[in-house]
Amino acid sequence: MKTKISIFCFIITLHFSVFAKVTIIHNIHGNTINQGKQVVFDAIAFEDGKVLKIGKKDTLDNQYKSANLIDGQSKSLLPGLHDAHGHVFGLAKLKNEIDLMSVTSLEESLQIIQKFIDDHPNNAWILGRGWNQALWEGKKFPTFKDLDTLKTDKPIWLRRVDGHAGWANSKAMEIAKTSQYLKNLPGGEIIVDEQGVQTGIFVDNAMELVSEHIGVEKNTDNTKLIHEALEYLASLGITSVDDAGIDWLEYDIYKSLTKENTLPIRINVMLGSWSKVLDKMLAYGPYKDDFLQIHMIKYVSDGALGSRGAAMIKPYDDRPDTTGLFVQSKEFIQKTVFANAKDGWQAGIHAIGDKANRISIEIFSDPRAKTDKIRHRIEHAQIIDFEDLSRIKTNNIIASMQPTHATSDKNMAEDRIGRQRLRGAYAWQTLLKKGVVIASGSDFPVELPNPFYGLHAAVTRQDRDNQPKGGWIPVENMSVKQALESFTISAAYANRRENELGSLEPGKWADFILVDQDIFNIPKQDIWKTQVLETWIAGKQIFKSK
Repeated sequence: MKTKISIFCFIITLHFSVFAKVTIIHNIHGNTINQGKQVVFDAIAFEDGKVLKIGKKDTLDNQYKSANLIDGQSKSLLPGLHDAHGHVFGLAKLKNEIDLMSVTSLEESLQIIQKFIDDHPNNAWILGRGWNQALWEGKKFPTFKDLDTLKTDKPIWLRRVDGHAGWANSKAMEIAKTSQYLKNLPGGEIIVDEQGVQTGIFVDNAMELVSEHIGVEKNTDNTKLIHEALEYLASLGITSVDDAGIDWLEYDIYKSLTKENTLPIRINVMLGSWSKVLDKMLAYGPYKDDFLQIHMIKYVSDGALGSRGAAMIKPYDDRPDTTGLFVQSKEFIQKTVFANAKDGWQAGIHAIGDKANRISIEIFSDPRAKTDKIRHRIEHAQIIDFEDLSRIKTNNIIASMQPTHATSDKNMAEDRIGRQRLRGAYAWQTLLKKGVVIASGSDFPVELPNPFYGLHAAVTRQDRDNQPKGGWIPVENMSVKQALESFTISAAYANRRENELGSLEPGKWADFILVDQDIFNIPKQDIWKTQVLETWIAGKQIFKSK
Protein backbone atom coordinates (compact mmCIF):
# COMPACT_ATOMS: atom_id res chain seq x y z
CA MET A 1 0.00 0.00 0.00
CA LYS A 2 2.85 2.37 0.88
CA THR A 3 4.44 1.78 -2.53
CA LYS A 4 1.15 2.54 -4.33
CA ILE A 5 0.75 5.80 -2.41
CA SER A 6 4.31 6.82 -3.29
CA ILE A 7 3.69 6.08 -6.98
CA PHE A 8 0.42 8.02 -6.88
CA CYS A 9 2.14 11.05 -5.29
CA PHE A 10 4.84 10.91 -7.95
CA ILE A 11 2.22 10.83 -10.73
CA ILE A 12 0.36 13.77 -9.20
CA THR A 13 3.60 15.73 -8.87
CA LEU A 14 4.58 14.89 -12.43
CA HIS A 15 1.12 15.88 -13.67
CA PHE A 16 1.26 19.31 -12.13
CA SER A 17 4.86 19.77 -13.25
CA VAL A 18 4.05 18.98 -16.88
CA PHE A 19 0.69 20.75 -17.03
CA ALA A 20 1.41 23.68 -14.72
CA LYS A 21 -0.01 26.94 -16.01
CA VAL A 22 2.14 29.49 -17.73
CA THR A 23 2.75 32.49 -15.49
CA ILE A 24 2.98 36.04 -16.83
CA ILE A 25 4.24 38.93 -14.73
CA HIS A 26 3.20 42.18 -16.40
CA ASN A 27 3.15 45.90 -15.68
CA ILE A 28 6.89 45.89 -15.05
CA HIS A 29 9.92 47.88 -16.18
CA GLY A 30 12.11 45.02 -17.34
CA ASN A 31 15.76 45.15 -18.41
CA THR A 32 18.08 42.33 -19.43
CA ILE A 33 21.28 42.04 -21.43
CA ASN A 34 20.53 39.50 -24.18
CA GLN A 35 23.20 38.68 -26.74
CA GLY A 36 25.16 41.76 -25.74
CA LYS A 37 22.23 44.15 -26.14
CA GLN A 38 20.01 45.83 -23.58
CA VAL A 39 16.44 44.61 -24.02
CA VAL A 40 13.54 46.48 -22.42
CA PHE A 41 10.22 44.72 -21.79
CA ASP A 42 7.03 45.08 -19.75
CA ALA A 43 6.02 41.42 -19.33
CA ILE A 44 7.68 38.05 -18.87
CA ALA A 45 6.16 34.57 -19.38
CA PHE A 46 7.62 31.46 -17.79
CA GLU A 47 6.65 27.85 -17.19
CA ASP A 48 8.24 24.92 -15.35
CA GLY A 49 11.00 27.21 -14.12
CA LYS A 50 12.10 28.37 -17.59
CA VAL A 51 11.58 31.61 -19.48
CA LEU A 52 9.16 31.31 -22.38
CA LYS A 53 9.23 34.86 -23.68
CA ILE A 54 9.65 38.50 -22.74
CA GLY A 55 7.95 41.42 -24.45
CA LYS A 56 4.63 43.27 -24.47
CA LYS A 57 1.76 42.08 -22.28
CA ASP A 58 -0.75 42.01 -25.15
CA THR A 59 1.55 39.81 -27.23
CA LEU A 60 2.14 37.39 -24.36
CA ASP A 61 -1.59 37.35 -23.47
CA ASN A 62 -2.50 36.33 -26.98
CA GLN A 63 0.12 33.62 -27.08
CA TYR A 64 -0.61 32.18 -23.62
CA LYS A 65 -4.36 32.71 -23.23
CA SER A 66 -4.84 30.67 -20.04
CA ALA A 67 -1.78 32.00 -18.23
CA ASN A 68 -1.76 32.93 -14.57
CA LEU A 69 -1.38 36.73 -14.50
CA ILE A 70 0.58 38.62 -11.85
CA ASP A 71 0.51 42.42 -11.77
CA GLY A 72 4.07 43.67 -11.22
CA GLN A 73 2.69 47.02 -9.99
CA SER A 74 5.20 49.04 -12.04
CA LYS A 75 8.17 47.47 -10.30
CA SER A 76 11.47 47.07 -12.10
CA LEU A 77 12.60 43.57 -13.08
CA LEU A 78 16.17 42.44 -13.68
CA PRO A 79 17.84 39.07 -14.18
CA GLY A 80 18.96 37.52 -10.91
CA LEU A 81 22.31 39.01 -9.93
CA HIS A 82 25.42 36.83 -9.75
CA ASP A 83 28.22 37.51 -7.28
CA ALA A 84 31.26 36.04 -9.01
CA HIS A 85 33.52 36.03 -5.95
CA GLY A 86 32.43 35.65 -2.33
CA HIS A 87 33.15 33.56 0.74
CA VAL A 88 29.92 32.07 2.03
CA PHE A 89 31.25 30.42 5.19
CA GLY A 90 33.15 33.59 6.05
CA LEU A 91 29.89 35.52 5.78
CA ALA A 92 28.04 32.84 7.74
CA LYS A 93 30.52 32.91 10.62
CA LEU A 94 30.11 36.65 11.09
CA LYS A 95 26.90 35.89 12.94
CA ASN A 96 28.98 34.49 15.82
CA GLU A 97 32.02 36.77 15.48
CA ILE A 98 33.00 40.39 15.99
CA ASP A 99 32.30 42.61 13.01
CA LEU A 100 34.71 45.55 12.75
CA MET A 101 33.84 46.52 9.18
CA SER A 102 34.05 50.28 8.57
CA VAL A 103 34.99 51.09 12.19
CA THR A 104 37.01 54.29 11.95
CA SER A 105 39.19 54.20 15.06
CA LEU A 106 41.18 51.84 17.25
CA GLU A 107 39.31 53.11 20.31
CA GLU A 108 35.90 52.25 18.88
CA SER A 109 37.22 48.85 17.76
CA LEU A 110 38.33 48.04 21.29
CA GLN A 111 34.94 49.06 22.68
CA ILE A 112 33.16 46.75 20.23
CA ILE A 113 35.52 43.88 21.08
CA GLN A 114 34.98 44.34 24.81
CA LYS A 115 31.22 44.33 24.41
CA PHE A 116 31.43 41.09 22.42
CA ILE A 117 33.59 39.54 25.15
CA ASP A 118 31.05 40.53 27.78
CA ASP A 119 28.14 39.22 25.72
CA HIS A 120 29.78 35.84 24.92
CA PRO A 121 31.20 34.52 28.20
CA ASN A 122 31.27 30.90 27.00
CA ASN A 123 33.39 31.40 23.89
CA ALA A 124 36.78 29.69 24.13
CA TRP A 125 38.32 32.11 21.58
CA ILE A 126 37.31 35.68 20.79
CA LEU A 127 37.17 35.81 17.00
CA GLY A 128 36.28 38.46 14.47
CA ARG A 129 37.28 40.28 11.32
CA GLY A 130 36.95 43.54 9.44
CA TRP A 131 39.47 45.89 11.08
CA ASN A 132 41.20 48.29 8.73
CA GLN A 133 43.98 50.46 10.08
CA ALA A 134 43.86 52.56 6.89
CA LEU A 135 40.62 54.07 8.26
CA TRP A 136 42.19 54.99 11.61
CA GLU A 137 44.08 58.13 12.55
CA GLY A 138 47.76 57.53 11.88
CA LYS A 139 46.96 54.45 9.75
CA LYS A 140 49.31 52.29 11.83
CA PHE A 141 48.87 48.60 12.51
CA PRO A 142 47.51 47.84 16.01
CA THR A 143 49.45 45.60 18.39
CA PHE A 144 48.85 42.86 20.94
CA LYS A 145 49.26 45.51 23.65
CA ASP A 146 46.05 47.19 22.49
CA LEU A 147 44.11 43.95 22.90
CA ASP A 148 45.76 43.22 26.21
CA THR A 149 44.04 46.29 27.71
CA LEU A 150 40.71 44.45 27.41
CA LYS A 151 39.16 42.60 30.34
CA THR A 152 39.58 38.96 29.37
CA ASP A 153 42.00 36.10 29.82
CA LYS A 154 40.92 34.46 26.56
CA PRO A 155 42.85 34.38 23.30
CA ILE A 156 41.79 36.96 20.73
CA TRP A 157 42.28 36.59 16.97
CA LEU A 158 40.90 39.17 14.54
CA ARG A 159 41.36 39.02 10.77
CA ARG A 160 41.92 42.19 8.81
CA VAL A 161 39.18 43.35 6.43
CA ASP A 162 40.92 41.71 3.45
CA GLY A 163 41.48 38.42 5.31
CA HIS A 164 45.22 38.62 4.64
CA ALA A 165 46.44 39.71 8.08
CA GLY A 166 45.53 38.80 11.64
CA TRP A 167 45.75 40.64 14.97
CA ALA A 168 46.40 38.58 18.11
CA ASN A 169 46.58 39.32 21.80
CA SER A 170 49.42 37.97 23.94
CA LYS A 171 47.30 35.00 25.08
CA ALA A 172 46.79 33.83 21.49
CA MET A 173 50.50 34.33 20.77
CA GLU A 174 51.37 32.34 23.89
CA ILE A 175 49.11 29.44 22.86
CA ALA A 176 50.60 29.45 19.35
CA LYS A 177 54.15 29.84 20.70
CA THR A 178 54.84 32.42 18.03
CA SER A 179 57.99 33.68 19.74
CA GLN A 180 59.91 30.66 18.46
CA TYR A 181 59.42 31.73 14.83
CA LEU A 182 61.59 34.09 12.82
CA LYS A 183 60.29 37.33 11.35
CA ASN A 184 60.02 36.13 7.77
CA LEU A 185 58.22 32.94 6.71
CA PRO A 186 57.68 31.57 3.20
CA GLY A 187 54.72 33.54 1.89
CA GLY A 188 54.14 35.27 5.21
CA GLU A 189 55.46 37.91 7.57
CA ILE A 190 55.43 38.44 11.31
CA ILE A 191 55.44 42.19 11.92
CA VAL A 192 57.95 43.24 14.57
CA ASP A 193 58.72 46.58 16.20
CA GLU A 194 62.00 48.52 16.09
CA GLN A 195 63.44 46.26 18.79
CA GLY A 196 62.53 43.14 16.83
CA VAL A 197 59.67 42.20 19.17
CA GLN A 198 56.57 40.65 17.64
CA THR A 199 53.68 43.11 17.51
CA GLY A 200 50.80 40.63 17.21
CA ILE A 201 50.25 41.24 13.48
CA PHE A 202 50.68 38.21 11.23
CA VAL A 203 50.43 38.52 7.44
CA ASP A 204 49.28 35.88 4.94
CA ASN A 205 50.94 32.48 5.56
CA ALA A 206 52.14 33.61 8.98
CA MET A 207 48.50 33.75 10.06
CA GLU A 208 48.45 29.95 10.19
CA LEU A 209 50.75 30.04 13.22
CA VAL A 210 47.78 31.26 15.25
CA SER A 211 44.73 30.11 13.28
CA GLU A 212 45.70 26.42 13.39
CA HIS A 213 45.18 26.47 17.16
CA ILE A 214 41.58 27.68 16.97
CA GLY A 215 39.06 24.96 17.64
CA VAL A 216 35.45 24.80 16.53
CA GLU A 217 33.03 26.22 19.05
CA LYS A 218 30.73 23.58 20.52
CA ASN A 219 27.10 23.46 19.47
CA THR A 220 27.74 25.39 16.23
CA ASP A 221 25.43 24.25 13.44
CA ASN A 222 27.51 25.13 10.39
CA THR A 223 24.92 23.80 7.96
CA LYS A 224 22.33 26.15 9.43
CA LEU A 225 24.77 29.07 9.33
CA ILE A 226 25.57 28.50 5.65
CA HIS A 227 21.91 28.06 4.74
CA GLU A 228 21.03 31.31 6.53
CA ALA A 229 23.85 33.11 4.73
CA LEU A 230 22.55 31.91 1.36
CA GLU A 231 19.04 33.05 2.26
CA TYR A 232 20.47 36.43 3.18
CA LEU A 233 22.18 36.67 -0.21
CA ALA A 234 18.85 35.86 -1.86
CA SER A 235 17.27 38.78 0.00
CA LEU A 236 19.87 41.05 -1.64
CA GLY A 237 18.91 39.90 -5.12
CA ILE A 238 21.72 37.37 -5.54
CA THR A 239 20.50 34.22 -7.28
CA SER A 240 23.96 32.75 -8.03
CA VAL A 241 27.24 32.99 -6.16
CA ASP A 242 30.78 31.76 -6.72
CA ASP A 243 32.22 30.50 -3.42
CA ALA A 244 35.88 31.34 -3.86
CA GLY A 245 37.86 28.67 -2.04
CA ILE A 246 36.23 26.02 0.11
CA ASP A 247 37.46 23.17 2.28
CA TRP A 248 35.86 19.85 3.16
CA LEU A 249 33.42 21.36 5.65
CA GLU A 250 31.69 23.46 2.98
CA TYR A 251 32.09 20.76 0.33
CA ASP A 252 30.25 18.24 2.48
CA ILE A 253 27.53 20.72 3.44
CA TYR A 254 26.88 21.79 -0.15
CA LYS A 255 26.67 18.21 -1.32
CA SER A 256 24.20 17.41 1.47
CA LEU A 257 22.05 20.48 0.79
CA THR A 258 21.83 19.80 -2.95
CA LYS A 259 21.00 16.16 -2.30
CA GLU A 260 18.13 17.34 -0.09
CA ASN A 261 17.09 19.96 -2.67
CA THR A 262 17.41 22.68 -0.05
CA LEU A 263 20.00 25.02 -1.58
CA PRO A 264 18.17 28.38 -1.69
CA ILE A 265 20.35 29.85 -4.49
CA ARG A 266 22.77 28.53 -7.11
CA ILE A 267 26.37 27.88 -6.01
CA ASN A 268 29.49 27.62 -8.14
CA VAL A 269 32.29 26.19 -6.04
CA MET A 270 36.04 26.74 -6.18
CA LEU A 271 38.02 24.16 -4.24
CA GLY A 272 40.72 25.68 -2.05
CA SER A 273 44.14 24.64 -3.37
CA TRP A 274 45.49 24.99 0.17
CA SER A 275 43.14 22.33 1.55
CA LYS A 276 44.78 19.30 3.12
CA VAL A 277 42.07 17.20 1.46
CA LEU A 278 42.25 18.77 -1.99
CA ASP A 279 43.09 15.42 -3.56
CA LYS A 280 40.09 13.85 -1.86
CA MET A 281 37.74 16.50 -3.27
CA LEU A 282 39.33 16.33 -6.72
CA ALA A 283 38.91 12.56 -6.75
CA TYR A 284 35.14 12.99 -6.88
CA GLY A 285 35.60 14.95 -10.10
CA PRO A 286 33.71 18.00 -11.34
CA TYR A 287 30.03 18.01 -10.39
CA LYS A 288 27.00 19.83 -11.74
CA ASP A 289 23.28 19.92 -11.12
CA ASP A 290 20.79 22.77 -11.45
CA PHE A 291 21.85 24.41 -8.17
CA LEU A 292 25.40 23.23 -7.43
CA GLN A 293 28.44 23.26 -9.66
CA ILE A 294 31.90 22.19 -8.50
CA HIS A 295 34.30 22.91 -11.34
CA MET A 296 37.11 25.21 -10.25
CA ILE A 297 40.24 25.30 -8.12
CA LYS A 298 41.17 28.51 -6.32
CA TYR A 299 44.84 29.49 -5.99
CA VAL A 300 46.44 32.36 -4.08
CA SER A 301 49.42 33.97 -5.75
CA ASP A 302 49.88 36.92 -3.38
CA GLY A 303 48.38 38.81 -0.47
CA ALA A 304 46.48 42.10 -0.30
CA LEU A 305 47.39 45.72 -0.92
CA GLY A 306 46.27 47.01 2.48
CA SER A 307 48.66 44.72 4.37
CA ARG A 308 51.39 45.24 1.72
CA GLY A 309 51.21 41.59 0.80
CA ALA A 310 50.26 42.18 -2.85
CA ALA A 311 53.23 41.07 -4.97
CA MET A 312 54.58 44.06 -6.90
CA ILE A 313 57.18 44.33 -9.65
CA LYS A 314 58.79 47.29 -7.86
CA PRO A 315 58.86 48.13 -4.13
CA TYR A 316 55.99 49.84 -2.32
CA ASP A 317 56.16 53.62 -2.31
CA ASP A 318 55.38 53.78 1.40
CA ARG A 319 57.64 50.88 2.36
CA PRO A 320 60.59 50.55 -0.04
CA ASP A 321 62.01 47.51 1.73
CA THR A 322 59.31 45.19 0.38
CA THR A 323 57.69 44.15 -2.87
CA GLY A 324 55.01 42.07 -1.14
CA LEU A 325 54.58 38.33 -0.72
CA PHE A 326 53.96 35.21 -2.76
CA VAL A 327 51.53 33.06 -0.80
CA GLN A 328 51.81 30.14 -3.22
CA SER A 329 54.73 29.73 -5.58
CA LYS A 330 54.43 29.97 -9.34
CA GLU A 331 55.80 26.44 -9.55
CA PHE A 332 53.09 25.01 -7.28
CA ILE A 333 50.26 26.83 -9.04
CA GLN A 334 51.29 25.97 -12.58
CA LYS A 335 51.99 22.33 -11.70
CA THR A 336 48.53 21.93 -10.18
CA VAL A 337 46.78 23.90 -12.94
CA PHE A 338 48.46 21.80 -15.65
CA ALA A 339 47.73 18.52 -13.86
CA ASN A 340 44.02 19.20 -13.53
CA ALA A 341 43.20 21.10 -16.73
CA LYS A 342 42.92 17.86 -18.69
CA ASP A 343 40.12 16.74 -16.34
CA GLY A 344 38.14 19.92 -16.92
CA TRP A 345 39.05 21.87 -13.78
CA GLN A 346 39.06 25.61 -14.31
CA ALA A 347 41.53 27.69 -12.33
CA GLY A 348 40.97 30.98 -10.54
CA ILE A 349 44.18 32.63 -9.34
CA HIS A 350 43.97 35.30 -6.67
CA ALA A 351 46.24 38.07 -7.94
CA ILE A 352 46.29 41.60 -6.54
CA GLY A 353 49.73 43.02 -7.37
CA ASP A 354 51.15 43.59 -10.84
CA LYS A 355 53.81 40.88 -10.37
CA ALA A 356 51.19 38.32 -9.28
CA ASN A 357 49.00 39.23 -12.24
CA ARG A 358 51.93 38.88 -14.64
CA ILE A 359 52.71 35.44 -13.26
CA SER A 360 49.05 34.42 -13.55
CA ILE A 361 48.99 35.50 -17.19
CA GLU A 362 52.16 33.52 -17.84
CA ILE A 363 50.65 30.38 -16.29
CA PHE A 364 47.43 30.67 -18.29
CA SER A 365 49.28 31.40 -21.54
CA ASP A 366 50.99 28.01 -21.40
CA PRO A 367 49.32 25.43 -23.70
CA ARG A 368 49.36 22.91 -20.84
CA ALA A 369 46.81 25.06 -18.99
CA LYS A 370 44.33 25.14 -21.85
CA THR A 371 41.49 22.98 -23.10
CA ASP A 372 38.39 23.87 -25.10
CA LYS A 373 36.15 23.24 -22.10
CA ILE A 374 37.61 25.52 -19.45
CA ARG A 375 37.79 29.27 -18.94
CA HIS A 376 40.50 30.33 -16.53
CA ARG A 377 40.10 33.39 -14.35
CA ILE A 378 42.22 35.88 -12.48
CA GLU A 379 40.46 36.63 -9.22
CA HIS A 380 40.70 40.37 -8.45
CA ALA A 381 43.02 41.37 -11.35
CA GLN A 382 43.47 44.48 -9.29
CA ILE A 383 46.79 46.09 -10.23
CA ILE A 384 48.12 45.15 -13.65
CA ASP A 385 51.16 46.55 -15.41
CA PHE A 386 49.85 48.62 -18.30
CA GLU A 387 51.78 46.53 -20.80
CA ASP A 388 50.13 43.33 -19.50
CA LEU A 389 46.52 44.46 -19.94
CA SER A 390 46.30 43.33 -23.56
CA ARG A 391 47.68 39.88 -22.69
CA ILE A 392 44.56 39.10 -20.64
CA LYS A 393 42.40 39.19 -23.77
CA THR A 394 45.07 37.55 -25.94
CA ASN A 395 44.98 34.52 -23.65
CA ASN A 396 41.17 34.58 -23.19
CA ILE A 397 41.48 35.07 -19.44
CA ILE A 398 38.40 36.19 -17.52
CA ALA A 399 38.89 39.09 -15.11
CA SER A 400 36.92 38.34 -11.95
CA MET A 401 36.80 41.78 -10.31
CA GLN A 402 35.08 43.47 -7.39
CA PRO A 403 34.02 47.08 -8.05
CA THR A 404 33.69 48.07 -4.39
CA HIS A 405 37.38 47.25 -3.87
CA ALA A 406 38.23 50.36 -5.88
CA THR A 407 36.01 52.63 -3.80
CA SER A 408 37.30 51.08 -0.56
CA ASP A 409 40.95 51.28 -1.61
CA LYS A 410 40.91 54.74 -3.21
CA ASN A 411 42.31 56.47 -0.10
CA MET A 412 45.07 53.90 0.38
CA ALA A 413 46.11 52.68 -3.07
CA GLU A 414 48.08 55.75 -4.14
CA ASP A 415 49.94 55.77 -0.81
CA ARG A 416 50.99 52.18 -1.43
CA ILE A 417 52.03 52.25 -5.09
CA GLY A 418 51.96 55.84 -6.37
CA ARG A 419 49.96 57.49 -9.12
CA GLN A 420 51.87 56.04 -12.07
CA ARG A 421 51.11 52.41 -11.26
CA LEU A 422 47.41 53.21 -10.94
CA ARG A 423 47.23 53.38 -14.75
CA GLY A 424 46.58 49.65 -14.76
CA ALA A 425 44.72 49.45 -11.46
CA TYR A 426 41.00 48.63 -11.24
CA ALA A 427 41.07 49.17 -15.02
CA TRP A 428 37.55 48.07 -15.87
CA GLN A 429 36.85 50.19 -18.94
CA THR A 430 40.31 49.62 -20.38
CA LEU A 431 39.84 45.85 -20.09
CA LEU A 432 36.33 45.98 -21.54
CA LYS A 433 37.54 47.98 -24.54
CA LYS A 434 40.14 45.28 -25.16
CA GLY A 435 37.34 42.69 -25.23
CA VAL A 436 38.02 41.12 -21.83
CA VAL A 437 35.07 39.49 -20.07
CA ILE A 438 34.66 40.97 -16.57
CA ALA A 439 32.71 38.93 -14.01
CA SER A 440 31.85 41.17 -11.06
CA GLY A 441 31.42 40.26 -7.42
CA SER A 442 31.97 41.68 -3.95
CA ASP A 443 34.50 39.42 -2.19
CA PHE A 444 32.16 39.36 0.81
CA PRO A 445 32.71 39.47 3.76
CA VAL A 446 35.74 41.60 2.80
CA GLU A 447 33.15 43.97 1.33
CA LEU A 448 29.42 44.11 1.94
CA PRO A 449 27.59 41.61 -0.28
CA ASN A 450 24.87 43.98 -1.54
CA PRO A 451 25.28 43.81 -5.35
CA PHE A 452 23.75 47.25 -5.84
CA TYR A 453 26.71 48.68 -3.93
CA GLY A 454 28.89 47.00 -6.54
CA LEU A 455 26.80 48.25 -9.45
CA HIS A 456 26.97 51.77 -8.02
CA ALA A 457 30.75 51.60 -7.53
CA ALA A 458 31.24 50.25 -11.06
CA VAL A 459 29.26 53.07 -12.63
CA THR A 460 30.38 56.03 -10.47
CA ARG A 461 33.80 55.03 -9.01
CA GLN A 462 32.48 56.67 -5.84
CA ASP A 463 31.70 55.50 -2.33
CA ARG A 464 28.15 55.70 -1.00
CA ASP A 465 28.80 59.26 0.20
CA ASN A 466 29.39 60.02 -3.48
CA GLN A 467 33.04 60.77 -2.92
CA PRO A 468 35.29 61.75 -4.52
CA LYS A 469 33.42 64.27 -6.62
CA GLY A 470 33.35 63.07 -10.21
CA GLY A 471 34.66 59.63 -9.25
CA TRP A 472 38.10 58.13 -8.61
CA ILE A 473 39.94 57.77 -11.92
CA PRO A 474 36.57 58.11 -13.68
CA VAL A 475 37.97 57.17 -17.08
CA GLU A 476 37.57 53.56 -15.90
CA ASN A 477 33.83 53.86 -15.09
CA MET A 478 31.49 51.24 -16.52
CA SER A 479 28.18 52.16 -18.10
CA VAL A 480 25.05 50.85 -16.36
CA LYS A 481 24.68 48.28 -19.15
CA GLN A 482 28.28 47.10 -18.74
CA ALA A 483 27.93 46.89 -14.97
CA LEU A 484 24.69 44.87 -15.13
CA GLU A 485 26.27 42.63 -17.75
CA SER A 486 29.23 41.96 -15.45
CA PHE A 487 26.90 40.94 -12.61
CA THR A 488 24.73 38.70 -14.81
CA ILE A 489 25.57 37.13 -18.16
CA SER A 490 29.35 37.67 -17.91
CA ALA A 491 29.43 36.01 -14.50
CA ALA A 492 27.42 33.12 -15.93
CA TYR A 493 29.89 32.90 -18.83
CA ALA A 494 32.76 32.70 -16.35
CA ASN A 495 31.13 29.52 -15.05
CA ARG A 496 30.24 28.05 -18.44
CA ARG A 497 26.55 28.59 -17.70
CA GLU A 498 25.69 31.37 -20.15
CA ASN A 499 23.27 29.05 -21.98
CA GLU A 500 21.27 28.48 -18.79
CA LEU A 501 21.61 31.63 -16.70
CA GLY A 502 22.51 35.29 -16.71
CA SER A 503 19.86 36.74 -19.01
CA LEU A 504 16.13 36.42 -19.57
CA GLU A 505 15.90 34.52 -22.84
CA PRO A 506 13.63 31.65 -23.93
CA GLY A 507 14.76 28.34 -22.46
CA LYS A 508 16.89 29.82 -19.70
CA TRP A 509 16.06 29.54 -16.02
CA ALA A 510 13.53 32.11 -14.82
CA ASP A 511 15.87 33.64 -12.24
CA PHE A 512 14.96 37.29 -11.73
CA ILE A 513 14.41 40.00 -9.16
CA LEU A 514 11.88 42.78 -8.69
CA VAL A 515 13.30 46.03 -7.32
CA ASP A 516 11.97 49.43 -6.36
CA GLN A 517 13.67 51.57 -9.01
CA ASP A 518 14.87 51.35 -12.60
CA ILE A 519 18.67 51.58 -12.41
CA PHE A 520 18.79 52.71 -16.06
CA ASN A 521 16.59 55.74 -15.41
CA ILE A 522 17.67 57.20 -12.09
CA PRO A 523 20.68 59.33 -11.12
CA LYS A 524 23.68 57.03 -11.08
CA GLN A 525 24.55 58.17 -7.57
CA ASP A 526 21.32 56.57 -6.32
CA ILE A 527 21.89 53.06 -7.69
CA TRP A 528 23.19 51.81 -4.33
CA LYS A 529 19.88 52.71 -2.69
CA THR A 530 17.98 50.13 -4.76
CA GLN A 531 15.88 47.80 -2.61
CA VAL A 532 15.06 44.23 -3.58
CA LEU A 533 11.35 43.53 -3.28
CA GLU A 534 11.19 39.95 -4.58
CA THR A 535 13.66 37.26 -5.63
CA TRP A 536 12.60 34.44 -7.94
CA ILE A 537 14.61 31.34 -8.83
CA ALA A 538 13.40 28.80 -11.42
CA GLY A 539 10.08 30.62 -11.59
CA LYS A 540 9.47 30.40 -7.83
CA GLN A 541 9.43 33.30 -5.43
CA ILE A 542 11.97 32.58 -2.69
CA PHE A 543 12.08 36.03 -1.08
CA LYS A 544 9.62 38.87 -0.61
CA SER A 545 10.37 41.98 1.40
CA LYS A 546 8.05 42.81 4.25
